Amino acid sequence: MTDTPRHLATIDERPSLADLGTQIANPVRATVRTVTQFVIGAVPVLNVATGIVIVVLQQQTDLVVPGWVFLVLNGILAVTALLIALVTRLMANPVVNAWITTHAAWLAPLRQA
Repeated sequence: MTDTPRHLATIDERPSLADLGTQIANPVRATVRTVTQFVIGAVPVLNVATGIVIVVLQQQTDLVVPGWVFLVLNGILAVTALLIALVTRLMANPVVNAWITTHAAWLAPLRQA
């Protein structure tokens, strides 16, 4: 029992940050981390693979691939990163998380007790 009178005690029925998944507790951080992971993985792989394909095509055919191809492919990666950020941020919304927990539990950030 506490010494605080009941009428002065605050009752907070919201879940604590420890009860929330990290995606919901820190949605901006989760979004930045997800996009960073995608960019670190995808940009080098795409550029190296594209370079290899261009070298092979130039050695085996007379095809000349213009330099803007790299720009277009990296632009596509940037748009993909934005879409990933949007989806990550959307899934970090508590309303969306509640729906996911109810209807698609395998996507939920925390298992229900």
